[in-house]
This record gives sequence, C-alpha cells and structure tokens, in this order.
Amino acid sequence: MKTLQKRLAGLYTITTGSILLLVMGAFLLSSIQSNRNAQLEQFQVIWNSLTSRFLTSSTFSHGFLAQTEADYQMVVHIRENGTPLLYQGAWQPLTDRRTLIKLAADQAAAQGVFIDQAPISSTAVSSSLMTIEGEHKDSYYAIVLVLAVKNGVKSICAVSYIPPARESMGGTVLYLCVLAVFGITCLGLISWKFVGWSLKPVEESRQKQARFLAAASHELRSPLAVLRSGIAALASSPKAKDTLLPVIDSECVRMSRLIDDMLLLASADAKTWSLHVDDVDMDTLLIDLFESFEPACREKGVTLTLDLPETALPHIPGDPQRIRQLLLTLLDNAKTHTPGGRSIHIRSRASAQKQRLSVQVIDEGCGIPDQDKPYVFDRFYQADASRTDKHHFGLGLSIAKELTELHHGAIYLSDTDKGGTCFTVELPTYS
Repeated sequence: MKTLQKRLAGLYTITTGSILLLVMGAFLLSSIQSNRNAQLEQFQVIWNSLTSRFLTSSTFSHGFLAQTEADYQMVVHIRENGTPLLYQGAWQPLTDRRTLIKLAADQAAAQGVFIDQAPISSTAVSSSLMTIEGEHKDSYYAIVLVLAVKNGVKSICAVSYIPPARESMGGTVLYLCVLAVFGITCLGLISWKFVGWSLKPVEESRQKQARFLAAASHELRSPLAVLRSGIAALASSPKAKDTLLPVIDSECVRMSRLIDDMLLLASADAKTWSLHVDDVDMDTLLIDLFESFEPACREKGVTLTLDLPETALPHIPGDPQRIRQLLLTLLDNAKTHTPGGRSIHIRSRASAQKQRLSVQVIDEGCGIPDQDKPYVFDRFYQADASRTDKHHFGLGLSIAKELTELHHGAIYLSDTDKGGTCFTVELPTYS
C-alpha cells in the first residue's frame, strides 16, 4: 500500500504540477506579450512627441535629447541637408550608435525613404515601424521621418532598445519559479495526504478481507476436523456408527450453514443478491413469525411476546422471504443470549406520517458491552473470542445488515432498561 501510495502521489503531483506549469507558462507568455505591447506603445508615444517637436520647432536642445535618450534608452539622430546634428548622444547602446543609425537608414531606404533626400510627392514621408538587430543579439524599434524644407531636407531617426524578456521580466520569472517550486512541493504533500486518505478504505477493506479469510478458515477447520476424526473412528469401529453418524451429520449441516452464509455475503458484495419485491403485509408476516418461533423459545424457557398497534400496519415493498430471514436472524440472536425465565419482545410501529415502519426485537439477555457495539455487524465478529458456540459463526448480524440495506432501510442497536439489547429495523413504506 505504501508503494501504491507513493506511485499515485507521484502521478498526481506530476499531473497537477504539469498543469500548474502550463498555466504559469501561459501567464508568463501573456505577460511578455503585454510588456512588449507596452514598450511599443511607449515608443510610439515618444516618437509622436519627437515628430511633433521636429515639425513645429527648428531647434532641439542637447539637454532635451540627452534626457529623452537616457530616460527611454533611445538613440535620436537628426540630420539637415546631409549633416548630422552636433550631438554625441547621452546613452550608449550595446551596438554602436552609428551602426544602428545606418541599419535604420538602410531599412528605411528599402521602403523608399531616404534620410538625405527630400520626398517627391509630399513635404514629409515616414517609414513604417521597423525592427533591427544589433551586433550582440540586441533588438531595437526604429522609425525614420524625412521633411522637405525651403532650405533643403531635414530628417530624424529614432532607435529604441527592446529589452529581452529575461531582462524586462526577470523579477516576474523569478517570482513564478519560486511560486512553481512552492506550489509543486505543496501539491506533493497534499497528494500524499489525499492519496493516503483515499486508500484508507481500500486498506481497511483489505484488512477486513484478511480477517474474514482467517475467520472463515478457522470456522471451517473445526467441522472438517470433526468429520475426519469421525470417519476415522467409524472406519476403525463400525459398530459405533449409531453414535458417530449423527455427529458427522450435525457437522455437515453446520458446515453447510456456514458456506450458505458466506455465499450470501459474497453475493451481496458482488451486487448479485436479487430481491423478489412484492407487497408485504407486515401484520401477517410478524404474526406468522411469532407463531413459528414461539415453540423454540418455549423449549428454552424463554417467553416470546408480540406487540402490534390496534390499527393495521402499513404495507411495505420488499421480499417477504428476505424480511423474514432478517427478523429470524435477530430473534435467533436474541434467544441465544437470553437465559431461561426471561422474555423476548417483538414490537412494531409506523412513523407519524407512516413513511417508515420500525420493527424492534428486544431481549432481556446480558447485553452488549460498549466496546463491542461498533463491531457487532462485522463479519465473523463475536464478543466471545473463544468461539465456543457451535451454532453461530458471527455472520448472522452481518447478513441482517445487508438485508436491511437491500431494502433501503436502517438497522441499529441500543440498550434496554433491564440490561438487554434492542435491535431496531426501519424500513420504508409506500407512503
């Protein structure tokens, strides 16, 4: 189970961790794209400001250009009649400024925009937004504007650095990496606990099955041992057959009962235990049950009473034979634990709205200790660990519970004022 828990927890962690990484990756890509869009929008805003000043003013101060370049990591190059502005620049990109300006001019020329030639069809012409690559795998946005003036031609070229994702998103990437490690670690711990919790019923079922097999082996071993010894004794002493044959027959009957009970429970586990549902008259069923079981109680010296209401009990949907088997199991259990001279009571009532019918089997026996009550419906469970009772295997109450649940009912027990036990079965009616 530990190996299975490790494998399932690992699979759960890998699956959910992969989903988490995919979501974070999508978020990172979206953030990078948003950052690029913000950078491009910022460049266009600055370019519009530069071109507006370029078109309306004949001068650019070195301080203004230096401030613009330093603040926005840009290269601004202005020329008039082929002569560059006497400005050395305030920001040094990875690639030489003159190389970047030449690259931008070449791409603009490819679009028909020449920085030293006046436009022919209009007074001003601008290139489209360009992306240029520097000598150190650095990237830049670039635009060139050429303006025809009465003294010749002026041009302005702006080149803006595009920070790589690792540079612009470094803090975000680090944050996401830390978050991913923390998230996957938490997923691993949670998956270990969750898988352990999920496997707990499986482990409990496995342990119950192991106990069931051990108890069944124990119960089957006893009659088989008696049969083998009886047959051996019969072979060595044929004259003792009148004594030995009843013992052998009794053990065969006992083993047959045990196997039948085990088959019934196996059918219940496999969901193949079918019911022949019919309209059950509970008054008639309880009276017949009382009349058939009363002689067995009288033989032991136990008084059996039946308490029914004055008005007829509501009919219920169910299998009459299975309901009879259920109640006979409870009566047999009560008779076993009730000493002579005391009583067993059968009592039945309908709820106020007649939606449920309860049947109680109340004995005046020794009762069930509190520490044993949670386990009385477990298979092969007996409060007497010595298992000296050859007529009961600890399966009756398990079968009773299965039969009750097949009828969509409930069964529970409680103590009585006289120290005995009261088993209550509640079954749904037609109401």
